[in-house]
Amino acid sequence: MARKPNARAKFNAPAEPQALPAAPGPAPVTLTGQRLALFDDVRARYVLDAATEAVLRNGCEALERAAQYAEQVNRDGGTFKDRFGAVRVNPAAALERDYRALGDRCLRQLAAMLEG
Repeated sequence: MARKPNARAKFNAPAEPQALPAAPGPAPVTLTGQRLALFDDVRARYVLDAATEAVLRNGCEALERAAQYAEQVNRDGGTFKDRFGAVRVNPAAALERDYRALGDRCLRQLAAMLEG
């Protein structure tokens, strides 16, 4: 007995593979200060392919977001009182931690890519 093909099981590949940009682009506009200096320094020291530059860009952008959330935590405090008077942790503190961890993972992956 023949089975009906499952519509979800089908994979439609794109007709033409999409080419990656040949030359690395400029530094992301969102980077400032130490993150911009890190991005420029790594690009000046190493010849990066598109994948390696993407890891560098993601790591620097994650560290930039972590710095923005750190400023917010410093400005607003690490805790706040909710409408019932209970002390709660500032959600920006968790976001800062998560983005800092992401940036750290990206930079460790970048180091492994540059060594190998």
